Amino acid sequence: MDSAPLFIVGSPRSGTTFLCSVLNVHPLIQLTNECRIFALLKNTLEAGGTRPDLLGVAQREHFRHFCRRTLGPWVERFYREELGMTAPIWGDKHPSYADPTVLSGRAGSIERLPRSGSCLRLIRELLPQARFIHIHRDPRHVANSLLRKHWIGSIEDGIRVWEQYVNEIIGFFAEIPADRALNVSYRRVIEDPRTTAASIGTFLDVADASPISDFLVSQHRCPTPFSDPVTDIADLYVVPDEPADDDKLLALAGTAATHLGYAAA
Repeated sequence: MDSAPLFIVGSPRSGTTFLCSVLNVHPLIQLTNECRIFALLKNTLEAGGTRPDLLGVAQREHFRHFCRRTLGPWVERFYREELGMTAPIWGDKHPSYADPTVLSGRAGSIERLPRSGSCLRLIRELLPQARFIHIHRDPRHVANSLLRKHWIGSIEDGIRVWEQYVNEIIGFFAEIPADRALNVSYRRVIEDPRTTAASIGTFLDVADASPISDFLVSQHRCPTPFSDPVTDIADLYVVPDEPADDDKLLALAGTAATHLGYAAA
């Protein structure tokens, strides 16, 4: 198998850390947990690279052109030589790669304008062969989880954060070839592990996906404690039923919820 970069994205509290841990049980896959290197590169190219005190104006465009031409192989060398990754499928999990305000930032659900845009298109530009898995979760469950972590001020704020991340991913996936993007439902990962593992194996061109499915099945018998931010085992393995009385929250999530099957069209 040739070198195959892979990136897991999704809104916060959607299962990205869990899916990263699941995929890493496969001998052909090695993913870092929030190395965040593309956030650093985006900041260098789009923020630091525009400061005349850091880079001369006359050299600015040459620097950008050179970086965009050479940084893809440089990133892989970093993973291979410094991080010791030998598996053909390598990459990173980081929800904020899909944050449209990854550089501009936000306070709660309110983003600072103008938006900086996410890292997704930069990853695609530097690593054209990269694949992306979007793990998504019911926006109401995500919002409740964000609220329990005290990361947002209200459940409505949580819904808005989910919508911003997910719309960014949906828009990006519409721009790239279908065989480079996979949407995975968190509920399906938990409730139908063998089918989900098979679809991921097909997507990644992995002939034997049994290490993934076997690990998922084993977790129901003996869950593995995970480090922060995934500390609540019940939050991982107990998928609540869909609430019947909060359609207004789904309405707030907008067309992104409909697109992923969480609301009627």
